[in-house]
Amino acid sequence: MKGVILNYRMGRHNIYQNQVIVKFENINDKYGASKYIGKHIIWVSPGKKIFIGKIVDIHGNKGNLRVRFNKGIPGQALGDIVLLIDNIDKVKEIREKIKNAKDINQIKSILINA
Repeated sequence: MKGVILNYRMGRHNIYQNQVIVKFENINDKYGASKYIGKHIIWVSPGKKIFIGKIVDIHGNKGNLRVRFNKGIPGQALGDIVLLIDNIDKVKEIREKIKNAKDINQIKSILINA
């Protein structure tokens, strides 16, 4: 399942660059979103660096999810596609495909079709 990074998690005075808000397709309420807590997502930068995050909580009532990464992600990620991974072992398979990709368009097609 694919989703889109909407924005960083923000407070009045702080921006948390290691936490983002993600909207997935076909999730429209907080009850549907609560099923995905604890799963992992993957985002690939244009330089082929892979960022893996974990869904930690829901955000609001419209089905958005809060995802925490180990390191902060760059601003290039905002508005970009992420992939929900049910099994963390699937990351190894995706890494091999990304290493063989020639440009960012091939990487995006890998994420969309995975």
